[in-house]
Amino acid sequence: MSIGSTGMSLPGLSGYDFSGIIDMMVQVERLPELQMQTNQTALQTRSDAWKDVNTRLQSLDTKLTALKDAGTWTAASVSSSNTSFLTASTSAGAAQGIYSLTITQTAAAQTAVSAVQASASTALNLSGTFSIMSGKNATSGVQVTVAATDTLTSIASKINGAGAGVNAAVVQTGTNQYQLSITNNSTGTDNQATFQDVSGTVLGGTGSAGLGLLSTTADTNHAGYFLAQTVTNPAVNASFTVNGIAITSQSNTVTTAVPGVTFNFVGTVAPANPQSVTLNVSADTSVAQKAVQAFVDQYNSTMDFISTKLNYDTSTKIKGDLFGDATLQGVQSRLRTMMGSIIANPSSPTGPYNTLGSVGITTSSANFGKDATLTLDTAKFATAIAANPKAVANLFGAAYGGVTPNTTTEGLANIAHTYLYPMIMYGGTIAQTQDMLANQIKDVKDQITQYEQHVLNYQEQLKLRFAKLESVLSGFNSQASWLTTQMSSLSASTSKK
Repeated sequence: MSIGSTGMSLPGLSGYDFSGIIDMMVQVERLPELQMQTNQTALQTRSDAWKDVNTRLQSLDTKLTALKDAGTWTAASVSSSNTSFLTASTSAGAAQGIYSLTITQTAAAQTAVSAVQASASTALNLSGTFSIMSGKNATSGVQVTVAATDTLTSIASKINGAGAGVNAAVVQTGTNQYQLSITNNSTGTDNQATFQDVSGTVLGGTGSAGLGLLSTTADTNHAGYFLAQTVTNPAVNASFTVNGIAITSQSNTVTTAVPGVTFNFVGTVAPANPQSVTLNVSADTSVAQKAVQAFVDQYNSTMDFISTKLNYDTSTKIKGDLFGDATLQGVQSRLRTMMGSIIANPSSPTGPYNTLGSVGITTSSANFGKDATLTLDTAKFATAIAANPKAVANLFGAAYGGVTPNTTTEGLANIAHTYLYPMIMYGGTIAQTQDMLANQIKDVKDQITQYEQHVLNYQEQLKLRFAKLESVLSGFNSQASWLTTQMSSLSASTSKK
């Protein structure tokens, strides 16, 4: 058997299994190291468990953040009596009510067309540069350069590739009749395009060698630019009334008429055929209910995880990863107490809305209530929020109806966040616990490394000692064999006489 760096071996000439004896002695010497490895594994398990606890508490805090967001409680929904002409959407704080709209005109984008050309694919023999100015608020035009070999189709492609805020297309209007169509990407009179021949006469006007697109009417907003000669669809603004109040818009999407409500005019409406539509903006309590349910679910998941880590199974004798941990037991106890206590509510300080039970959140009867999980009675919650939405919102820590709960002492979400954040924050209590465990793990690793060297040294010493013993015993065996031979020879000589 090898003896480490000495290169020596125990040949077993003495008849004794010294290699086996050394192995057993080394195994006994290694027992403290095995205990260190067990301690390292246990420390790592605790560290991993705390990491998972922290993740779940962070998720719980996130759900609480949604509960103290005023937008959760002021959400609204909107319905339109005629979605063929008007759809709508809402954002937090939408002004609730019934709105009567009369749509007189939907906004449209300008479409300008060139003179008729005989071909879409034949070179037009036009060369030069023209510029397109998209809207009166534009500060500079976009230039397009055309070569003599360009066709109506290639000119349209160049316009589209220039990013001028318009869309160009070639439209066939009859046999050997083609026109270049240029439509603005944005609707409204402020967004119509005007044009300029910078060099050459590519666009040209009536009677010119160009495309016959320019008129002689100047753009009053931009010097050197002109309106289109032929406009098939003029730029127009949307015009409508809300509860009899006249409003115009450059766009068919209107966000300013009613706070928190966006109008989307669809279809086409002209003054000759106005359309009447009714919008109903009402509270959408489903948003708050979903947020509360998400909190309940995350709370239950978190508490179930904590219970698992603290558990001791009497039948299997298996302990949870954090069994007996006083800090985690304190977290479990504090959260349970928080859910069942009276909660400071600025709009309902003496009740009835100062407990979770008052809005339908109670302890589950499962496992006789021992698990302390929560359940949400959606019917009771709906009744409470319909009766007093401000008090319910304030109970969870959200501002509502001009009342803003204290961010640390009022409302469940504020109170719970004040407790949780010092634990879950960067460098917080849990992070410090993990740092402490990391240091302990490092110390144990260092001890294992040092002790491993001690075991190797011990093994080396044993091999040297037993090698010497093997040599001595082998010598004794040789002497015994010589004596045995001599005695046998003497006995044979005596017998012959």
